[in-house]
Amino acid sequence: MHLKAEILGLQRTETYEIPIPAIREALVNAVLHRDYSNFGRDIKVGIYDDLLNIVSPSGLPNGLMESDLREGRSEIRNRVLARVFKELNYIEQWGSGISRIKKLCKEAGNPEPKIQERGDFVDWELYRSTISNTEPVTGSEKMSEKMSEKIVRFIQANPNITIDELSKLVEVSTRTIERNLKSLQAQNRIKRIGPAKGGYWEVME
Repeated sequence: MHLKAEILGLQRTETYEIPIPAIREALVNAVLHRDYSNFGRDIKVGIYDDLLNIVSPSGLPNGLMESDLREGRSEIRNRVLARVFKELNYIEQWGSGISRIKKLCKEAGNPEPKIQERGDFVDWELYRSTISNTEPVTGSEKMSEKMSEKIVRFIQANPNITIDELSKLVEVSTRTIERNLKSLQAQNRIKRIGPAKGGYWEVME
């Protein structure tokens, strides 16, 4: 991500383009509500040109829909963890986390973040703002490269693989997959043969 630097009086202050408290809330949400019976899968955090993506393995708790989340309804999946987080003051009030994330991003001038259920995982997208006078923080490029390598390997194993299948395997949103596929095509690392439906991928390297 980037830092925004401002001079207030005699002091220089620096803030991230996505508010750190909003990222913390999203991470707490992912840890609390993931399905720990689903072994072999981890919470993933990816940083891209236009957003920060947090993916938690598990769908929404039974009876809960995306519309319920927007209204502040909450169902506790892991009660022991929830009690511990509450004692540590990582949770202020049940069901308030999502509205707090949206408020923090709005106050920072960022687009409203999106939370959605995709198959058997929950996907957070916190959008980056366009900031001048920015200072890069190392690490994001390596993370993006690692995801691209995964996508290339899956395509090599199955040239007919779909975007939805890649999304589930890599555990990120279909939008993120589409963005990485375009980047790989621009780098001439992969090539699409035939139409979107019925065609296949070819690895150029």
